[in-house]
Amino acid sequence: MGWTARERRILAELKTPAHIQHYLDELDYDEEGGGDSPRVVMRNEKAQCFSGVLFACAALRELGFPPRLMYIDAASDDGHCLAIYESGGLWGAIGKSNFTTLRSREAIYPYIALGLSYFEGFFNVYGKRTMRSFTVPVELERFEPRGWRFSENELLYIDRAIDKAPKAWVLPRKIIRNVSSVSEQLRHAGLLGSKAAGLWRRNG
Repeated sequence: MGWTARERRILAELKTPAHIQHYLDELDYDEEGGGDSPRVVMRNEKAQCFSGVLFACAALRELGFPPRLMYIDAASDDGHCLAIYESGGLWGAIGKSNFTTLRSREAIYPYIALGLSYFEGFFNVYGKRTMRSFTVPVELERFEPRGWRFSENELLYIDRAIDKAPKAWVLPRKIIRNVSSVSEQLRHAGLLGSKAAGLWRRNG
């Protein structure tokens, strides 16, 4: 398995993590998508959180970074994936999100600080801060023999690896009741340009 000529042309244009983030930002948000492979993302020209991160991991791999992701768990909200990369002992991230506050971070953070940098901007449509934990890095290189970059099927084995990943940080239960909601200005800013059909909402 390998990239097609068209796929190679797309990836060759993405020379930095910032270029990868820009590419993801330009893709339509796929509110019905699942764990599509990078090949499917490039063909359909749309992505959501998980498929966007898989694409970013593949693109980072082309730049010489190990393909790794972080999963952030949430309450009363959808969880979130990030493609993560290390440079000079510090970590950065790339993400596809319906929220403006949950996308990229420059590679200036220790790992724990990178994850925590998402806390203030991780909230649902009602303004409740919802982030509860995040994982250690999940390594995707081990799935290279299974063709994760080129698959036409949903990548359920990556889902299972995320579920099994140890937590790097967990919000203490006794703190949760003291966490405030975000301001109306921040809630509005986070939702700028969002696709309503892809947003978590309470049932009923």
